[in-house]
Amino acid sequence: MLKTIAAHGLVFFLAASATQAATVRGTVAGWDSPMLAGARVTLINPDTSTVLENRSTIDGTYRFENVSAGTWLIGASRLGYAYRESLRVVGVAEVVTDFLLGRDDHPGRWTTIGNTDPENLYATNSASLLPDGRIFFCHDTRDPVLFDPVTRVKSFPPGSSSIQGCHIPSLLPDGRLIFIGGQDTGDFRDATRMVKAFDPANSTWEVLPLLNEQRWYPGMARLGDGRFLVMGGGQRPNAQRTETCEIYDPRNRTWTVAASMSNSAEYTPAVLLRNGKVLRTWWPPQLYDSALNRWDDTSPMVQTNRFWPGHSDHSLFRLADGRACAVGIYRGTLMSPSMIEFYDPAAGTWSLGANASVTRSQPEAVLLPTGQILVAGGKLEDTAHGIPTNSYGQTKLTDLFDAATNSWRRCADTAWFREYHATTLLIPDGRVITSAGTGGPANPGVSNDIEAFEPPYLFRGVRPLIGALSTTSLPHGGSFNLTVSRTDGVTGVVLVGMGAVTHYVDGGLPLIVPLSFTQQGSSVTAAVPADLYAAPTGHYMLFALVDDIPSKGRVVTITDSTTVGVSPQVPDGQLTASVQPNPFRTSVQFRWFQPQPGYATVQIQDVAGRTILVRTVDRSAGWQALDWDGRSKGNAPSTAGVYFVRVDAGSLSWSNRFVRIDY
Repeated sequence: MLKTIAAHGLVFFLAASATQAATVRGTVAGWDSPMLAGARVTLINPDTSTVLENRSTIDGTYRFENVSAGTWLIGASRLGYAYRESLRVVGVAEVVTDFLLGRDDHPGRWTTIGNTDPENLYATNSASLLPDGRIFFCHDTRDPVLFDPVTRVKSFPPGSSSIQGCHIPSLLPDGRLIFIGGQDTGDFRDATRMVKAFDPANSTWEVLPLLNEQRWYPGMARLGDGRFLVMGGGQRPNAQRTETCEIYDPRNRTWTVAASMSNSAEYTPAVLLRNGKVLRTWWPPQLYDSALNRWDDTSPMVQTNRFWPGHSDHSLFRLADGRACAVGIYRGTLMSPSMIEFYDPAAGTWSLGANASVTRSQPEAVLLPTGQILVAGGKLEDTAHGIPTNSYGQTKLTDLFDAATNSWRRCADTAWFREYHATTLLIPDGRVITSAGTGGPANPGVSNDIEAFEPPYLFRGVRPLIGALSTTSLPHGGSFNLTVSRTDGVTGVVLVGMGAVTHYVDGGLPLIVPLSFTQQGSSVTAAVPADLYAAPTGHYMLFALVDDIPSKGRVVTITDSTTVGVSPQVPDGQLTASVQPNPFRTSVQFRWFQPQPGYATVQIQDVAGRTILVRTVDRSAGWQALDWDGRSKGNAPSTAGVYFVRVDAGSLSWSNRFVRIDY
């Protein structure tokens, strides 16, 4: 007697007896190999409460013993090969299921999941992923739309008190959304100094301290400690671009003038590298050193004709291996253009990557938890290509670029032609959401639809599942625990920065951080890098992977060490402390964790052992900070050179060497 049950769109037939058990075995072969070793084979019961996992051996065989009677979905996959599955009834007799895996060529799937009606978002718009998983769409902060891509419910929070289009958005450490610069009328020449924040918890707005200068189309990059480097932009009266920069510190809500770039710029793609320098590519490529407050030229890109002085033709990401990757190319006079250029921070040089089958400029580009980059839409740059476009030359194409293999893969087309005013984001469940940009550049869209893309990794069998998470607040240098089910062997734990996008730039964290981890059963312990440059302060999506299959993500925050309220694990008699920046030019900050309330003494000496400064402070327990402006106790400025700092708090102490420079 068989019982029928439906689950996840499949029909399962359950055997009446639950006391029987059997062996399930078989072989896994590939389209190019009679035996595939290391293939992931899974058995899943109807309600997915039980997932058995095995790997094929060197001869391609797999085997499960003592499988309970019932109906099981048996699936097989391996990196580079297609996923295959078979529904089988298990009773007493041995069940043999062989798999032949073809090429991994699933195109993924686009689905329309909602719209932004009545708002037609174009020209000045942005989209930002919030910590609760909703997306905040707006064009000038006056008429925002909140959309939940899971429930497909949209709402309309109050708008701000002033127009602020063509801004740059990002998430603040407290989860609010900050909007910096832009224009305060419908005219792009009316640049503004406005800065404000939206609180999704209570749908309120707050005006923050203004920029030092007007900035329409400003670029932005997150520094390691959570500060925001804001670059260039247009200024009144005619949107003349500027080379000036400034830094916002959300901890004390202050703006500080930073060194200027070598050339004026707007919406320059930028990302923090692991060496602590910010790479900006528009134009020419330069590196900003926050410790020295200095911009330095780096090697020019291989393809130097990038539509300068028009809008940038590319987006920029930091890959898992630390390289930067520019995506998109304006053909101009190039005979053999490539949509990909890599920047090697160690060598300071650029190199070409493989080109897509169809070349485009200003595509929508999103970094995925697998490390691949989704590339959608964009302006056609191949003159003799038969790809359909709208009257503005925009395409519906979607590709996946894999930097690890330097290869491209065609995927399903979008429903609408989309240009660079589209806004495209990765969300925690692993899908990619896109909206807007369905007209010509700066023209109203012909559709307000919101599309969701399910990448091919969502069609590769059962996904890992993150259960309990010890904390969502991750301090630098700390570790955390998570339980992961539906797999016996996690192959990767990664953090993907949450996006806040406008045009072709991301004001969020356009980078991926692979974490080291250990696993015992379903318990996984992962380590957060101690280096602020490896994992900048901010909001991320945490994913566990098995091969190229990611779990649903969990939103976490890497916290600035001054906000961490727990004592770090340090050897007896030592304080945990730091000096930043090191080297420094004008000011430096000493931070330490004080386990007990009481007095702490900070002493600075030069290399000759002369005491430059002694300061005693009465502090509560927790993280502390003390700033030094480089002056001695007699208010005389210190000279460039080597110094030593010592911090004493009760019976604990810490000392360190640091350097002052004068260039």
